[in-house]
Amino acid sequence: MNARRASKRGFLADYAPDESFLLKPDRTLGRPGILRARDPQGNDVLVKHWPRNKSVDDADLEDIWRSELRQLHRLAALPRAEELFVPVRASGKDDKGFYLVLDPGQASPLDTFLNAARKPEILARARLPRSRHLLWSNARRLVEGLELLHSQGAIHRNLDTFAVVTALTPEPDFRITGFEWSMRIASSGAPKGKKKTPPRGKETVSFAHDWRDLALLIARLLDIPADKLADYKIPPSDVAEHASAAEVRLLRIMLGVEKVERLDGPFISSVLDPILDSIESEVARRDARYCLALRFGPESQLSQAIRTASGKQIETSDGEQQLRFVADDLGAQPLFQTLRDGNRQRHVLVGKQLTYRINPYRQQRTDEEPTWEFAFCDRADDAIPTQGAIIGSTACTNAALELVPLNVAVQSFPRRRGKVQNWTDLLSKTSTPSKDKTDLDRMHQSLAVLLILEMAYAAADIFPVQVVKSPEPAGGDTYALHVASRNDPDRAKLSQRLQLDAPAQRLAKMLDGDEVREEGGWILAEAHMLGDKVPTATTWRYIGRKDVNGQPCLRLEGQTAVVPTGDVFLTPAGMTGRIAQFKRRLNALTALRQHTELLGMLADPRARIYDTHDPLDENDARFKALDGSKQAALREILSTIPLFLLQGPPGVGKTYLAGDVVQRRFEDEATSRLLLSAQSNAAIDHLMNEVKGVFQALPADQRPLIVRARSVDDDESAGDHEIDVQADNYLRSLADSDLVDEAPAHLRDRIRGLATAYKTVDHASTDPLMRRTSSEVRAFEGMILRAANLVFATTNSHAVARLIEEKSLFDWSIVEEAGKATGGELLSPLLLSHRRLMIGDHKQLPPFDVDKIGKLLLSPKKVREAVLLADNLISRYLKEPGIDEIYREVQKETELEHVCASTLNVLSLFETLIEQELRRQNGGRGRPIARRLNEQYRMHPAIARVVSHCFYDKELITNDKTARKYAETPPPFASTDPKRLPDLPIVFIDMPYSRADKPGAKSGERAPPWSNPDEARVAMTALRMLRPTPGASSPSLAILSPYRQQVKLLRQKLASYHDGGSLPDLKAFLPAIGEGEYCGTVDSFQGSEADLVLISLVRNNHLSTPSAALGFLRDVRRMNVLLSRAKWRMVLIGSLDFYRHVVTTAEALPDQDVGFLKKFLEALEAAVRDKDAAVMSLSTLEGKRG
Repeated sequence: MNARRASKRGFLADYAPDESFLLKPDRTLGRPGILRARDPQGNDVLVKHWPRNKSVDDADLEDIWRSELRQLHRLAALPRAEELFVPVRASGKDDKGFYLVLDPGQASPLDTFLNAARKPEILARARLPRSRHLLWSNARRLVEGLELLHSQGAIHRNLDTFAVVTALTPEPDFRITGFEWSMRIASSGAPKGKKKTPPRGKETVSFAHDWRDLALLIARLLDIPADKLADYKIPPSDVAEHASAAEVRLLRIMLGVEKVERLDGPFISSVLDPILDSIESEVARRDARYCLALRFGPESQLSQAIRTASGKQIETSDGEQQLRFVADDLGAQPLFQTLRDGNRQRHVLVGKQLTYRINPYRQQRTDEEPTWEFAFCDRADDAIPTQGAIIGSTACTNAALELVPLNVAVQSFPRRRGKVQNWTDLLSKTSTPSKDKTDLDRMHQSLAVLLILEMAYAAADIFPVQVVKSPEPAGGDTYALHVASRNDPDRAKLSQRLQLDAPAQRLAKMLDGDEVREEGGWILAEAHMLGDKVPTATTWRYIGRKDVNGQPCLRLEGQTAVVPTGDVFLTPAGMTGRIAQFKRRLNALTALRQHTELLGMLADPRARIYDTHDPLDENDARFKALDGSKQAALREILSTIPLFLLQGPPGVGKTYLAGDVVQRRFEDEATSRLLLSAQSNAAIDHLMNEVKGVFQALPADQRPLIVRARSVDDDESAGDHEIDVQADNYLRSLADSDLVDEAPAHLRDRIRGLATAYKTVDHASTDPLMRRTSSEVRAFEGMILRAANLVFATTNSHAVARLIEEKSLFDWSIVEEAGKATGGELLSPLLLSHRRLMIGDHKQLPPFDVDKIGKLLLSPKKVREAVLLADNLISRYLKEPGIDEIYREVQKETELEHVCASTLNVLSLFETLIEQELRRQNGGRGRPIARRLNEQYRMHPAIARVVSHCFYDKELITNDKTARKYAETPPPFASTDPKRLPDLPIVFIDMPYSRADKPGAKSGERAPPWSNPDEARVAMTALRMLRPTPGASSPSLAILSPYRQQVKLLRQKLASYHDGGSLPDLKAFLPAIGEGEYCGTVDSFQGSEADLVLISLVRNNHLSTPSAALGFLRDVRRMNVLLSRAKWRMVLIGSLDFYRHVVTTAEALPDQDVGFLKKFLEALEAAVRDKDAAVMSLSTLEGKRG
């Protein structure tokens, strides 16, 4: 069928295709046709077209089309993917067929050049060294592309002249396409959602099959006879006159004629690189060379440097020996470099002993300008260039250089002009790139600055101390050690620049605040740099304070009798984990440099939005059961790539929707691999429980392989899904299998020995046999991890870092609680897939330390100073070449304000992206890539209305069924005295304002660490009046406060009242906080809920400014979490007069935003009017008459 006539309507209506196909489609094989076309903007594209036959069920054809589409998107997430694969521009289907639109740039399928009436010169003269060098360089790109494909467990199967796209430019540009025969086909006719036996044809396909196809393609390009290649009896040197024995051997290895232990991309590249060097030398010998004029003589500094370097063996007057020295010193492949020298640039050739300064040549006794047709050298240095000074570097072969003494150059220059290689070719490869950073550069720089600042704050937590009294016995095997804080100027300056208290003050607060609670909570070491590893470091537990010879000291206890004396450093033991996290983040940031697709997506999420063409049956019962906002979100999530953002306010069921997305993905393609991550283990476990539930109804052999990857020091367990449990089960099953029974004895014994030793392996052992077993165990666990359908891990876990290192990819990366992670923490899971779903709520708890870093970023001067100070306090272990440069860049950055603004955006990346997108959607144009769920199922409608009014612009509504449940069902508890404590969804117990106290009274809050004994006592009074409803299921209870000290006080009161018999019904309530606790902070309870929530707000003072007076209560995000945890009833304890005073004061002051508090008071008043809430005075609650 004529291609143009076929495209008059339907998907290709906006394109202008050529009259005929480059490659006609083959329906019997499911092979697409390929035709050129122009898109609506006039750009050349390649269209792949799978024609449809109306009389045939073409579900399998659609699966092949979708498979290639997914494969192209999937591979786009790999490093260098855009460089090695042809990117997809668009896709679609109509009644005529299925289509993929590829963006080849100026390139065309290789077949068009091979079959052209007049071949391009490189193909027509393929036997010449220069052509061979370019073709082998292009072949190396195909090797790298195939290796990337193989790294994802995929086999190309169809590597031919239509699967390679090129413009045959002077620079290597081959790229691969044509993955429609990939072994990751979505369906082969089996029922959806079920595991399938891999399709097996008559011919076995494997990675070796791809290497064979590539060898045949290379042989065709190089005009090497395939039949002679395959004939092992013909010596390599006799196969083709123009091909070296090394070239022939490599092709035979790829064909399988010569066997090697392991045939893969790295091996082939390692053999190919010397071949390229050899051909390059051959080219250099035949072609024009770079001429370098050398000035020798007693007055030449070059001659003086050569004499010194030769141990004064070469005379300055001996030009012949000096010329030989330079040639030997430059070696086979010298480096040509452009260096930064102040505000200037200079050029050098780097030898083994000397670095030769290169300048343009000027012909003597003429008025001509210097020219780079020749180069000139009269000076050499004995030091190699520093890394920081190098602007660019390129290798050139010695054979490409022609070294001539200056007197010879003077005579030969006039007649050789235009016949030599111009040095500008080397200059162009090493000259300063554009000073204008690209958006991708800025994004990478912002993430690097963020990481450096986070490490700077960690470095500030290494506290300088001195040992005042050496360890002394303290009973048993315990020793007591006494240390005191000391001044360290660098660390004091860093603390000041980071806007932190002095180190001694912060150490005291940490100790008094019980922030480091674990046994052995402190490390004592001589190392002062973050990331330094010191074998003499010892662990200690803080006991208290004690004066030693009149000097205030910290008393520590541990099991070490010997410690360094004098100046040492005290570090929280948790710093070891933070350093490991920083190292993983650093490696992820290094990997990001080559992931241009992800960098581009982060810089502009709307630049490339594609349709996945994933099916969605909107008539099934499960879809119809979803509320409207979830239905809209599901449509958009399933159809959008590479990014979708989902905001989930409290109680909307965002985790349920995530589970539904996962279930639908596996119903569509049972071989899918998904990574599900979150910043915290609690969030991951909650998500895993939700997702596991959707597969419970399936037979065991049809469920996906689920792995929960935890850190080795995590004591929690996910049961059967732990990676070590999974590995143990699979190892034992393998050891007992018929396959192993039939294996060679040495292999059978090794597998069974590993299965037996698995439970007892000691990964820390130094025994060689045990180390080998440990290595094999880790390799087997890694294989399980790579094979798993569903991997659950925290965003910066060791498992995720390992997957990045191995270039493993998933079909989808789903990140829960994305609003609680910084951009740097989100980076690792985003690297592992081309398709990303980020779920969170930036209006709830923010990333850790975000306010502290955010405040610092508002002052570029302080950022510059902090980064420069941190450079000397962060070890080389936590620096990589790409990151190391940032320290220098920040020092010289002229637009640091823009860098800080950009870093502020990536600090709260999820918030930045979703807020930009939701604002854009208000304009009503463009495809949405974000959605906010707006129907909640948790809270009583009255509580939900308060939350909606305060935080979600009144857009959060209660689901109809949920509203009916609360209207028709009594609460599982009741007040014993409704007149004092009403049975209403919201009760506010109004404490007296501390400013109204009579002289001598001590009501209200206590100084930092903040607490409020009056509110703790009132909380017990209220709790004593609440009793579970007989016959109802046990209600859950949470007692919350923004302040840790108040939580500690509430726990003490609760225990005291319960032990004293004042809370007889307490045990009838289920503790809603982890580990059987009733009391907790706001931060510990995000994502959780309780039937009854008591909240102690604590703050009640007469401080002068609203920010000082409110403290945490000014944090809108924490207050959102605090007010949205209750299902049936929320009892708040605070002072309304205090809050009203703060609101009134704030309205008269600049920069004192307390908008949330004003909204809260409005919502509370509205709830009281609607009889959904009551405000009870303290005297009423306590039964006193006013």
